[in-house]
Amino acid sequence: MKRFKKILLTGILVANGIAWLFLLMAAFSDRVSPQFSVFFSYLGLFFPFIVLINLFFLAGWMLLRKWRYCLLCFVVLLLSWGSISTYFSIHFKTKEVPSECIKLLTYNTMRFEHLKPNKKKNPNGVLQYMIKSKADIICIQEYGSSSGKGHLSEEDIRKALKNYPYSRVHELKITSKNQVFGLAIFSKFPILSIRDIPFDSDYNGAFIAELDIDGKKVSIINNHLESNKLSIEERTEYYSLTKDIDSQKLDNFTTKMTKRLTPAYKIRSEQAQTVAKIIKENTNPYMIVCGDFNDTPISYARRTIKGDLKDAFANSGTGLGISFNQYRFLFRIDYIMHSKNIESYNCTVDKIRYSDHYPVWCYLKLK
Repeated sequence: MKRFKKILLTGILVANGIAWLFLLMAAFSDRVSPQFSVFFSYLGLFFPFIVLINLFFLAGWMLLRKWRYCLLCFVVLLLSWGSISTYFSIHFKTKEVPSECIKLLTYNTMRFEHLKPNKKKNPNGVLQYMIKSKADIICIQEYGSSSGKGHLSEEDIRKALKNYPYSRVHELKITSKNQVFGLAIFSKFPILSIRDIPFDSDYNGAFIAELDIDGKKVSIINNHLESNKLSIEERTEYYSLTKDIDSQKLDNFTTKMTKRLTPAYKIRSEQAQTVAKIIKENTNPYMIVCGDFNDTPISYARRTIKGDLKDAFANSGTGLGISFNQYRFLFRIDYIMHSKNIESYNCTVDKIRYSDHYPVWCYLKLK
């Protein structure tokens, strides 16, 4: 009996050792470019699950009163704490936000919920949310308007957002004669300039705008990094698997996902490097970077763009900050980042289901 217990304990320890190794690799996976190895990108994707497995082992050792193994668990978790605190943010809300703060909102609008018209009896939910948000600056991804009958027009958008006298729309390659598709910025502060950040993509892009905020020059980069381009059928298949796991269906789906995700990871890594270069070359004293990164908090793209910037949600938010809301893809992929001379307050993901993304906003104080 004692021998059996010893063998069982050894087996559990070996399994825990493997879990420790995977946790450490996942925690630092965002340092490895997908161009070198996409394996680490997948480790970053599954980071929260790997953390939970390690917490399960810790709880088990505590029940067995194996304190030295508990200590090893704590050490590994402590070594991974930087990534854990980035993924799982815990901050109390600031009740009295400084009066000199500005409010910035970033929102992937899914083309204003697929160009739903803005009528008095049935208003466009995305537009109404933006108006009620009272944000000073709104950065939009998947901006859209159409001259077609029964669709949301450019005039409708301008009329609804009339409190934003300064705006620019950055059109992407798929813009057609009747429809505009791209990114946009609406601001209560003057926009001094705007220029394209070149992405080799039809559906995704980025731009950098220079704003004058009460006499301070601020650069704002609005991003929409490469999408994973999962079809509706593939997303539905994933949703079905989360409710009823079938080994054969899971194998088939994993193969499909790999074919989609691997090239997307590599493209995003190049786009992130391009954005990071723009940030490094920026000469304005203040920098804000936001948008839909299509990648998790433990990813090469997010880390590369962040560089020396601060992640507003990691520094002033609470929880996981899940910003994609469909098909049980429970990830934070929308971000607000800023230079160190800016302080963020109460970064929030609003659970508003007009688009397939939740809007993200925070208060920013320019020091």
